[in-house]
Amino acid sequence: MMTPIANDARSQEGMRAGKVRKPIRTSSATQAGLPRWVEDEIHNWARSQWEGDWPGPRRMLHEAPHACEFPPLPGHDDDDEPLRIPVNHERARRVHALYEALPLVERRVVQAEYTRRADYADLSASARQDQACRVIGIALPYYKVALGSFKQQVWRIFK
Repeated sequence: MMTPIANDARSQEGMRAGKVRKPIRTSSATQAGLPRWVEDEIHNWARSQWEGDWPGPRRMLHEAPHACEFPPLPGHDDDDEPLRIPVNHERARRVHALYEALPLVERRVVQAEYTRRADYADLSASARQDQACRVIGIALPYYKVALGSFKQQVWRIFK
């Protein structure tokens, strides 16, 4: 689908000079927003960043545990933790490569939105973004552009 040519001063100036601007073609995915799976890929990456052993002192290998506890069976009502969604490590590595290529300020935007979301407690999305902008030291429009750019990059590598 074609988008209309903008009626700004530069395009009018170019037409007077005999130059014709070609309309920009955009796909339906970018017009209607990015597909839901882009968020899923980023959440998969975020889960991979939090995966691993808990920090803290570990038991000595020769020390016997104080109580032998078995993990609860799935489907029990007394389960405290929801079942974890498994991480697709191959796809997470591809997203991480994009993340590593970002400038530091844009990495902090992605962290605020995905891996460090708990730092902003129970704030709404707009309040969380405002707070993150103050912490990072950037304007809200730049925050949104950086976040959107990262999502588009993720979309492109898996497209």
